[in-house]
Amino acid sequence: MSGLTIAQVLSARFRASKEVDELTHRLHQDLDLTSKGRLVRLALGRSLGLGALPSEREDGDIRGQEVPSRAIFKDEDIEIWLGLLVAHAKEYKDSPIETMESLRRAVRRHWRRGVMALQADWIEADENYEKFVHALVARRAHLGEGRLNSADRSEIPQPVTVPPDGSDVVAKALREVGIDAEVRGEPIHGPRVTRYRVYLRDVNQINSLERKLREISLLLNVQSGAPSLAKGDEARVVFLSIPRSRETWKPVEQDAFVEWLEQSRSKDASSLPVFLGLDELGKPFEMTLADAPHLFVAGTTGSGKSVCLHSIIASLLGRQSQDAIELALIDPKQVEFSVYEKLTNLYRGEVVYDSNNALEMVQELVVEMESRYTIIKQRGVANWQEARASGWAVPRIVVVVEELADLLLSRKEAEKQLTLLAQKARAAGIHLILATQRPDAKTFVGLLRSNIPSRIALTVQRSSESTIILDEVGAEDLLGAGDMLVKPNGQSMSRVHGVFLNREFLNSFAKSPR
Repeated sequence: MSGLTIAQVLSARFRASKEVDELTHRLHQDLDLTSKGRLVRLALGRSLGLGALPSEREDGDIRGQEVPSRAIFKDEDIEIWLGLLVAHAKEYKDSPIETMESLRRAVRRHWRRGVMALQADWIEADENYEKFVHALVARRAHLGEGRLNSADRSEIPQPVTVPPDGSDVVAKALREVGIDAEVRGEPIHGPRVTRYRVYLRDVNQINSLERKLREISLLLNVQSGAPSLAKGDEARVVFLSIPRSRETWKPVEQDAFVEWLEQSRSKDASSLPVFLGLDELGKPFEMTLADAPHLFVAGTTGSGKSVCLHSIIASLLGRQSQDAIELALIDPKQVEFSVYEKLTNLYRGEVVYDSNNALEMVQELVVEMESRYTIIKQRGVANWQEARASGWAVPRIVVVVEELADLLLSRKEAEKQLTLLAQKARAAGIHLILATQRPDAKTFVGLLRSNIPSRIALTVQRSSESTIILDEVGAEDLLGAGDMLVKPNGQSMSRVHGVFLNREFLNSFAKSPR
């Protein structure tokens, strides 16, 4: 790069063909990235991981809109990206990058190939953001090392994976909004947010701090979500959690689930423990379905609702013996639960997709509940658990409805049956998990709502939707992609970042219960 300087590169502008530019713009919007430059950066990383570029072709009229270099690269990592581009060209004996024009040509070619690959990834992921992101993470596409040999990698500075401290910046922001406070101790970097320990010199300013979180968000340039407050560990102390930019997120991968599963095997499984992901400090988070005893899960399209349901079902399959549990799965969308069709402990031996069959199943469950109460009474015990301890070998039943709104829209009478189950089924060993991407008053109605005390809210569009799910606001400020607020029965609310389990992994669980 004898003819190039970092200053020249950072002041440059890049453009692609009109075709590539239009595709870049569409993907930028689909993925809800804050700038088109971030999509270009992602495309470069994707292409660098694909090996040799195809035979060079000219883009013809390069009439796409220009993208400033600083919208793609950052001051702190520009040398890394230049090193990757140069090393890639050397590795695959491509045209050397020695001038600004040769750099623009290389960026243009990688941009074209990368954005085409990202488009294919997006389609393959069924335009589901969680699936798309985790596919990229699995390939390490954000770094784009590809097949660079060890000599090349040793010459390239490695990116810093730990986010910066930020305490001074947070303290300055607090001062600017008139909060007399001190940031004490080391911040804790969780999967997506960083928690700061804030000491308030005037405890009366706590209400003012809550009102000024939006202003603090602007001062800290928080791109999505919003800061949140929690009680501290001593007097005058609060915890201030600041969402980080997407590129610093640490995905919660399958290894976390496997580790939880192994560690939980020594514990009692009768409470139906389920693993949801990591809390905002990066610690494993589980809840017990038996104590729930019913659960409502809601979030807008692409928020990670279905991924959350898969984590719950896999937890049950991983911790329960075959004779201890049956799954009654209702999937009006007909796409999510097909992976479980071969389970040997499905209620009625099938996953139900049709609304008529779904209504029949719910009606049968009410009959099953009443039948169990008759036997419980005959045995002189109070509930299913005592009856099973006395030798009655009947499994718990967990009912999972993947899209409650669709079911109630087509079969309104199912609402009455579900309400009966929510009111009475706990002592009979039957538990409900109802999910929807349309959390409104028509879907989650009064009686049903009052009898399902445990809630999980993923990202929603409006504070009113958050209130319907949680009875309080907050879910409208979540970050998407599995970010959730979990409110178990009788417990305080926790923020959790969901674990992503891919289809192959779920298939291994769906063969039979452990």
